[in-house]
Parts: sequence; structure tokens; C-alpha cells
Amino acid sequence: MRRGTHVLLELYGCDPILLEDISFIKKVYKEVIKKSGLVEVENSFKLHKFNPVGLTFISLLKTSHISFHTWPEFNYACLDIFACDNPEKVYKAEKVFLKYLKPKKIKRVVLKRGFITKSENKDF
Repeated sequence: MRRGTHVLLELYGCDPILLEDISFIKKVYKEVIKKSGLVEVENSFKLHKFNPVGLTFISLLKTSHISFHTWPEFNYACLDIFACDNPEKVYKAEKVFLKYLKPKKIKRVVLKRGFITKSENKDF
């Protein structure tokens, strides 16, 4: 039985200025929540700015989490969207992030998360 969708994205060729811009990243995140239908746990968005460059954020969702990490010096970011909710919400969130971050190359992994049963794993 499947219980969640987990999208892992590696984003290459992003604008390093945008990857450093806290107000831009917060704006994108708010748009993701608004457009996707995912629900943030109140006041759970936490962002940390690294010195000299880079930032990371995590937000708890009612159905799991979103995390985002940047390496502007390499024009690189990684994004993790996991929700035990309608998979379309996860895919909508992904599309909004990609619309604003405009990576030149994407490495994408989608995991269908769920409970392991005896038929899925003979070790149990």
C-alpha cells in the first residue's frame, strides 16, 4: 500500500544570485504552498544563511516536509518534496519551484513511499 510521494531534485545551472536571495526564496516557497495545495504546519518554515554563501530551509507540512539547499558557488541546489497526500500536490509544488529557479539541467528521482509488507520484503 503506497502512502506518499517523494520527489528528489538536483538542480544544475541555476542563477547563483537567486540561490542567495532570501526574499526571493521565501516568495517562491509561499507560491509553492499556495499553488500546490500542500499545507504548511504553522510557523515551521526555518531558513539558515551560510557564510559566505548558500542557504538551507526546511518546512514541515501537515503531510511531511519540503527541504531546499543551495550551493551558489556551483550554481547548484537540491530540493526534497515529500507528502503523504495526493501525488498531484507534490508535482504541482515541483513545477512551481522549477518555474522560478530555471535550472539548465535536472536530475529527478521519484519515490513512491509506503509500508513494506511481507510480500514486498521476504526478510520480514
